[in-house]
Amino acid sequence: MADVNFFTGRTASVLAVTLTALALRGPARVDAQSATIRSGIDMVPLTVTVTDPSGRHVTGLTGNDFTVLEDGVEQPLSFFASVEIPVDVALVLDTSGSMTADLPAVRSAATGLVRTLRAVDRGAVVEVKQSAGISQPFTSDVSRIEQAIRGLSTSGNSAIYDGIYVMLREFERERRTNVQVRRQALVLLSDGLDNRSRLSFEDVMDVARRAGVNIYVIALRGDVALKPRASRDGSTLQAEYTMGTVARESGGRTFFPKSARELPEIYTAIAHELANQYELGYTPARPGDGAFRRVMVRVPPQTNACARTRSGYYAPRASLNH
Repeated sequence: MADVNFFTGRTASVLAVTLTALALRGPARVDAQSATIRSGIDMVPLTVTVTDPSGRHVTGLTGNDFTVLEDGVEQPLSFFASVEIPVDVALVLDTSGSMTADLPAVRSAATGLVRTLRAVDRGAVVEVKQSAGISQPFTSDVSRIEQAIRGLSTSGNSAIYDGIYVMLREFERERRTNVQVRRQALVLLSDGLDNRSRLSFEDVMDVARRAGVNIYVIALRGDVALKPRASRDGSTLQAEYTMGTVARESGGRTFFPKSARELPEIYTAIAHELANQYELGYTPARPGDGAFRRVMVRVPPQTNACARTRSGYYAPRASLNH
């Protein structure tokens, strides 16, 4: 399959951002060249993937084609971008001992994804084994990312939840300190069950709902994927459920390849999806109360398409003015 570039067919000089009128406290300032947004308001950002019944990405939609509902109540759009936004991609790679045989294929496929990055994009690498650590923080230097991937080695058990948690916290820090609108995606590759994490699935789920990062899970299950579902043990089914839930709630996807040979095609599919998403934003009509709010995005029925985004967010508590 041919390589996919995140910036298919366009250049940064034609980056355009469509902005509708902001309700409540006035308009945000948007720089169309660097896609920056500065505002005194709390805007809820949504990365939205739109696909047809065959799974093909639907492009060419406008802000008027999207309806955003928060807890069932329609919200007016404050921000809409239909062009490629700079992307931050974190590769969270399981390098426990069970990955030894597949490590060469993992290195090759992960490097292929990294090489689709544009100059404005950034990548990071997280290694997960006995513990989880960021072996390469976010950088636009592809050679440094590739060096981190080449330096991967396998041993021990797998602290998958810890790895996801560490990287989601890093994404949150990046969002607080960077005013540029950037698409954020985490790509997890693991072949086994979590058997080392100090954190629980509930810990990961909580931070995932707060971070607003699309999570893509590649569950390399090998011969397990060939077994009928009814014959799989409880721990395997639980792992499939938890990882599927994390991906679905974040607006991402889950892949179950039967072997490492399928990894290049999967990484290419993820790169293609990141290149064909929409960025939406809205200012909630209700003041923040700290509660989790469900979000749904719809597109017109005549498009015969489905919109996928994160399931919701925790509304920050509104500050009191004295």
